[in-house]
Amino acid sequence: MGFERRMHPVLAEDLNILLSDLCREWDFCAGVRASDLLEGSKPLTSKKFTDAVLDAETELPGPRAGWERRIKRKFVQRYGHEVSTKTYSI
Repeated sequence: MGFERRMHPVLAEDLNILLSDLCREWDFCAGVRASDLLEGSKPLTSKKFTDAVLDAETELPGPRAGWERRIKRKFVQRYGHEVSTKTYSI
């Protein structure tokens, strides 16, 4: 199937697309929500996103470091190293 390339004009909805892709493609389905990640006014960084996804999982299918690189890469490909509701546009 692959990751969704189309982007939603609302950042929270677009993050939910990415989270859904992580669930469907790599089985990271622990229920992280965009609304939780976007609390406050600070930008969401690739590290914070990756840590939230991996910390929510009870068991990782392999070494954490490998998944950190893969998930971070997907975030950076989509948003750069950080994103906020103020800076996001498609």
